[in-house]
Amino acid sequence: MFSLSFVITHDLTLIKLYLFYFRNVDIQEIVRILEIDLYQFYQNNAKNRATIRTSRIFTGAFLFFGWMTIGNSNIYGIVQDIRWKSLVKNLNDTTMRPVRTLPQPIYIPWPYQKETVYIPTFALETIGLLWTGHIVMTIDTFIGSVILHMSAQFAILREALVTAYDRTMVSLREGIVQCVTEEISISSANIAKEEETDDTVRLFYDEEDIERALKITLISCFRQHQVLINCVEKFAKTYSYGFVTQLVSSMAAICVIMVQVSQDVSSFKSVKLVISLAFFFAMITQLAIQCFTGNELTYQASLISEAVLQSKWELMSSRLRGLLLIMMMRAQKPLRLTAAGFAFMDNNCFLSIMKAAYSYYAVLSQREV
Repeated sequence: MFSLSFVITHDLTLIKLYLFYFRNVDIQEIVRILEIDLYQFYQNNAKNRATIRTSRIFTGAFLFFGWMTIGNSNIYGIVQDIRWKSLVKNLNDTTMRPVRTLPQPIYIPWPYQKETVYIPTFALETIGLLWTGHIVMTIDTFIGSVILHMSAQFAILREALVTAYDRTMVSLREGIVQCVTEEISISSANIAKEEETDDTVRLFYDEEDIERALKITLISCFRQHQVLINCVEKFAKTYSYGFVTQLVSSMAAICVIMVQVSQDVSSFKSVKLVISLAFFFAMITQLAIQCFTGNELTYQASLISEAVLQSKWELMSSRLRGLLLIMMMRAQKPLRLTAAGFAFMDNNCFLSIMKAAYSYYAVLSQREV
């Protein structure tokens, strides 16, 4: 059962590799938008660094369970081979020897029972498992990191909208202080004593100048929002079949590994139980990374309309309010990542996959009984 779940996840990863190979240009463009283009607008480096730390945490968790699975599988294979050697040593020449097995009973197209062939085959299988396992982990953690960075950019955009008015007024006030000369009756010291930045700015600028400065700030926010929307839509279109592959492989693998865990628990095979549990948590982590980050992306994008309401729109002109209204209406349309239109990648999808896997597990368990 464990080998079956391993084969399911690794074979279906070929579809993800296909997407990365043939959609490489689109994926690189998405990364370029997140890493370069969006830095033309308002940014919060502290939030970006926090996003990187979060990405490292779930990457480390996935790697830990993956290494635990492969490492314990090899340890179990070594223990089984030592037992095989001790058993064969006591047999005579006429007795049929038991078959010598590898850690994972996968198909090997050559005989490997002899010592000179078994050890290289054992090493080859271990290297192959590590190689394919790291491909799986790299792809899934990369996708999760991209989604998490997109959701963080929406949080930064929300902050940009909320502070747009104050940032503009502070910028205008700093311009006043820099431009103060002896010909102006009010000195910079008097400016610093003003209780309100708005009052200080309005002493030196008329309403048209203030509106023009606010318009520049808001247009920057609008463009940032549109770039983010295009980025999410492009990513959803590029990797939609990758999400389908993830849901199918996760449901099948979790179902099969649950059967394996129940068998290992009932027979108290401690080493195999550790392997099964490590792989079980690795599969859950793999699914959770994409579902939870997808849910966070949808949630952060939906908060943009609330940020517009907190942007001090009541202090702006009617023309600027109209622009904010358009942005708020666009933000009310949910941005979702879908598995080719069959399911939304969110928390409900995660729960549905877990329920489906448990249902199939219950059926398989009853058939085995």
